[in-house]
Amino acid sequence: MAVVALFFVACQNQTETETTVENTSEAKLAEGPIAVTVGNFDEKAAELVGKEVIITGTADHICKEDGKKLFLIDVNEEGRVKVTTGEGLPAFNSEYEGYDFKVTGIVDEMIIDEEYLREWEEEVIAGIDETRHLGGGEPMTEEERAAGVHLDDPAMKQIANYREMMAEKGTNKLSFYSIVCSEFEVIEDQQ
Repeated sequence: MAVVALFFVACQNQTETETTVENTSEAKLAEGPIAVTVGNFDEKAAELVGKEVIITGTADHICKEDGKKLFLIDVNEEGRVKVTTGEGLPAFNSEYEGYDFKVTGIVDEMIIDEEYLREWEEEVIAGIDETRHLGGGEPMTEEERAAGVHLDDPAMKQIANYREMMAEKGTNKLSFYSIVCSEFEVIEDQQ
């Protein structure tokens, strides 16, 4: 009789656990993306890394080279939010610069620390073109490297700026947040 009672209690607990898990999963699905604005994105981004968000703003700039980045602004709020195309998404059409976009995507964090800066600096000194650091490019010639061409490289100045920013903030890393787009809509009704 005790064994039957334990079996009944165990089955009851299992059903309650399954129901709780189902309700929690359904609640998360029902929540959907978290709404953010251009104005509050920077202050909320750290707590939203890896989470789905939805944002609406005006395309201040769309990279014409490959269309994989756009920057959203809001004329009524301070701020600028970088959005990159996610896997399998088409490029943003630069003809829509100035139009409003509704973007859904995942908040991403890029961390710049001393290790990152040291690797970047080594690439510049080795003569690897800035585009190489970002995914392509050719090394400098021996003559350019010997002449110290890398010392005037804008990348070296940016590296120094990042180090200065870390020193001013008293931190060992900088975080830059963006949204990796999973879907977007161009709001063409520009009244």
